[in-house]
Amino acid sequence: MISTRSSTLASVLVVLVATTNARAQSSAAIAEGLFREGKKLLDAKKYDAACPKFEESARLDPSSGVELALGICYEGLGKTASAWGAYQTAVTLARRDNRHDRERVATARASTLEPKLAHATIDVPASVAQLPGLQVKEDGVAIGAAAWKDAPIDPGSHALEVSATGKKTWTTTFVVDAGTKTVSVPALEEDVSAQGQVVVRVAPKPNPFRIPAAATLGGGVAIAIAASILGGIAISDKNDAAKTCSPPKCGDANAVAENNAAGTFADWSTALFIAAGVVAATGVVLLFVHPPSPSRAGIAPIVSPTFVGLRGSF
Repeated sequence: MISTRSSTLASVLVVLVATTNARAQSSAAIAEGLFREGKKLLDAKKYDAACPKFEESARLDPSSGVELALGICYEGLGKTASAWGAYQTAVTLARRDNRHDRERVATARASTLEPKLAHATIDVPASVAQLPGLQVKEDGVAIGAAAWKDAPIDPGSHALEVSATGKKTWTTTFVVDAGTKTVSVPALEEDVSAQGQVVVRVAPKPNPFRIPAAATLGGGVAIAIAASILGGIAISDKNDAAKTCSPPKCGDANAVAENNAAGTFADWSTALFIAAGVVAATGVVLLFVHPPSPSRAGIAPIVSPTFVGLRGSF
């Protein structure tokens, strides 16, 4: 007999699998619709409109057919390197799916296109390549050192951006027609603005009431101790008097005197406890009414045609 827990778990798994399959089918359906739209545009040689359709279709549901169509579309735009890359991807996917017909077509197109590819070399000097946080971007896409030399590139204009920690970002544009284009990266300049603001910790200002506060709190403690002593004496005298007789009906003079003294000490003890509380409260107020307030100071360089110096705020 299947337990309720096992039955519930099985139901959850079924729902998850069904949901996943539904999403996959939905993505595949959208991808197929985009592929068909792109195919119509490709047949009409509307490459600018067709390529984005194929790109999104390939993202949603990669297949050798979509990559092959994307390569043809890129060729129509003159993006030879992008087309060659799409054909290579189509070959890989066709082998996965045992589509030998597509594999042959993609391989033939890639082989025909390869001798026509333009290449770009980004010459990064060793002093720059070793900089911390170095990042090289081509057309907004970060590329690693392995792609700096003789990498296939589409003909046309391209943007190059080189940045590193504490350095000014260097940018340039270059145009590739055919053959190999070499772009030399210069030494990066120091980014003075990134180093110009220095935060300095300033010692907190001392509390001018610290000593009086400590003395007042100490006085409060001393008064409380005295009150405790007097209270103890009062209790002791009262207990001694009670051993002889209990007031008010008591004819023993010594017992009456001890009882009166106990009352006096008790009154003084109570008064001193009240005074100790007032004095201690005053000390606490003095201690916290003017707490230390740490401040921060900023120092920044000032550079002008007539003056070089530092500016600070404290």
